[in-house]
Amino acid sequence: MKMQTNPFLAEINEYFKEDGAWEKNKGRQQTKLFAYYFDQVITFPDQKFTLLDVGCALGQAAAFFSRRYPNASISATDISEVAISRCKRHYGELAHFFTADIENVSGFFDVIYCSNVLEHFLDFEEKTRKLTSCCKQLCIMVPYNERTHEGYKLTTDLTNIEHQYSFYEDSFDFLLEEGLVETIDSKIISCPGAWGYNRRQKITHGIDNFLRKILSKPRDHELLQIIFDIKTAK
Repeated sequence: MKMQTNPFLAEINEYFKEDGAWEKNKGRQQTKLFAYYFDQVITFPDQKFTLLDVGCALGQAAAFFSRRYPNASISATDISEVAISRCKRHYGELAHFFTADIENVSGFFDVIYCSNVLEHFLDFEEKTRKLTSCCKQLCIMVPYNERTHEGYKLTTDLTNIEHQYSFYEDSFDFLLEEGLVETIDSKIISCPGAWGYNRRQKITHGIDNFLRKILSKPRDHELLQIIFDIKTAK
C-alpha cells in the first residue's frame, strides 16, 4: 500500500509503542482533551450518523465520540499499525479501527474529524481535498498562528515529522475557490492542558512578552487552536 512508502513510518510506529514517546508526552490526555474542547464548539445531532476520526493515534477521541453519541457509527484510522492494534485492544467494542494513510481513506461518511494531524504534512492541501471527497462535513482542528519560540512563522523541514505550517482563518479558503465545499466556519479556542494556557501560565506568558518587548524580541504567541467546520458540496 502507498502508506508503506512513508519514510517516517518506522519512527511513527516506535512513537506509539507501549510506554513510547506518545504516552510519555501525555498524548492520550491531549487527544481526549482536544475532543472535549472540540465538543464545546461543534455538536452533532443525537441521531444515527457516521463519523471517521482521521489520525486517531491511540483512540481516545474515537472513544469519546462513541460515548458522546451512542447512536453514531464511529470509525477511526491511523497510518501506524502499532497504534491501530492498540486501539482495537482497548476500544474495539466502541469503534471500528483500521490502518490507512489519508490517500487511502475510502468510503463516505457524514462527518470526518481530523484533529492536530494536517500540520505535519507538506501536502496538507492535497490531503484536505481527499478528505472533502469522503464526507458531508469535514471538521479540522489545528494549531492557530503557531510560531517558533523566537516568534517566527514555522518553516517546512523535509527531515522530520514535526509541524510544518502555521494555520490562519483563510488557510482552507482554496476549497471554496475550487468549488469543493459550500461553507467554511472557523473558531479560535484555547485548550488548556492540551494546547493552551491555564490562568497561571497566561500570567507567566504575559510577563515573558513584556520582557521580550523591552529587549526588542519578537512576541511569543499564545498556544491556540483553530477549528474549521467545513460543509462539502456533496
